[in-house]
Amino acid sequence: MQTRRIFSSLRNFLRRRVVPALAVAALVVPLAACNAPRIESPVESAGPCRTAYDNAVSDSSQSDAGHPFIDRYLSAGNAAQSWREAAILCPSQFSIYTIKSAQMQWLQRSLSVQVGVTPTQPNAALANLDNVFALHVSRDTLASMALAEDRAGFEIAVLAAKGVGNATLRLSDGHKAVASRLISLETKNASATASNDPRKKVYDVTDLLAHPETITDPSTGLQTSTIGVVEMDCARESLAALSRALPVSKSDDSSVGNDTSSKNSKTESSGKTLAVLADLISSRIYFALSLGYPAFDAALYE
Repeated sequence: MQTRRIFSSLRNFLRRRVVPALAVAALVVPLAACNAPRIESPVESAGPCRTAYDNAVSDSSQSDAGHPFIDRYLSAGNAAQSWREAAILCPSQFSIYTIKSAQMQWLQRSLSVQVGVTPTQPNAALANLDNVFALHVSRDTLASMALAEDRAGFEIAVLAAKGVGNATLRLSDGHKAVASRLISLETKNASATASNDPRKKVYDVTDLLAHPETITDPSTGLQTSTIGVVEMDCARESLAALSRALPVSKSDDSSVGNDTSSKNSKTESSGKTLAVLADLISSRIYFALSLGYPAFDAALYE
C-alpha cells in the first residue's frame, strides 16, 4: 500500500502538470452516490475493524465532488485500499466493503484522465490463484465460487464466438483456470475425500444468445452490457457464497476463548484468505464496470 507521504509527493507533482487542464474539469461526469449505502452498524464499534472503517470513510469523503480533482484522484486510490482493508478486518461486512473497494478503484480510473495519468487497463484475466496454496473457508463455499467462475468462463466463450467486444477465449480460460484452482483447494481442505465437483461445463445461455451485446440485468432490471452482467453475476455469486460462510456478529474484533496464540494464528490465516478473495472478487467487479456495468450505488448494492 502506498504511504500518504508518497501520495503527498505525487499530489505536488500532479499539481504542476495539470493546472492548465483544470479549466475543463467541470466536464467530467462524477459517479453518483459514492458513499456507502448503509448506516454504521455495531460491527464497527471498536478495534482494528473500526479503525479501517473510519479510514475508508475519511478517504472516500475526500474523493467526493467539490474537492480538487487531484485530491479526489489520490483519495479514491487510498479509499480503494482502505475499503479492502475494512473488508478483511470486518468479515461480516465483507461483501459491501469489497464492492466499495472496486467502486473506488473505478472512480480513480474515471478521474485519471483529468489528472493526466494513464490508467492500467482493467482485465479480470489478471486475477489468479497460482500462488495460493490454502484458503480457510468451507468446501461448500469454494465449490460455489468455482461454479460461478466456471459458468462465467463458459458464457464468455459463447460471447467470444458471437464476436462480442472484450469477450475473448483468454478471458474465458482465465475464469476456468480460477475455477479449477478453487476445486483443487477445496479438495485439499477436505478431511477425507473430495466433495462432488459442482462444475457443469455447459450452461444455459439462451438469454445470452438472444442478447449478446446488451441485456436486462435480472438483479437490477437495468439494461446494460451483457459481458458486464456476466462478470458482475460471477462476483455476486461468490459474494453470496462467502456471506453464507462468514460470521454475522456484533463485533468483528471480539475475542473468542482464552487461547491467544491459537486465536492469533486463526485470525492471520483468515485475514490472508479474505485478502485473496477480496482481490479476486473486486477484480471481477472492476472489470464489469469497465465493460459498461453501472457504477452507481443502486446498481451495485442489493
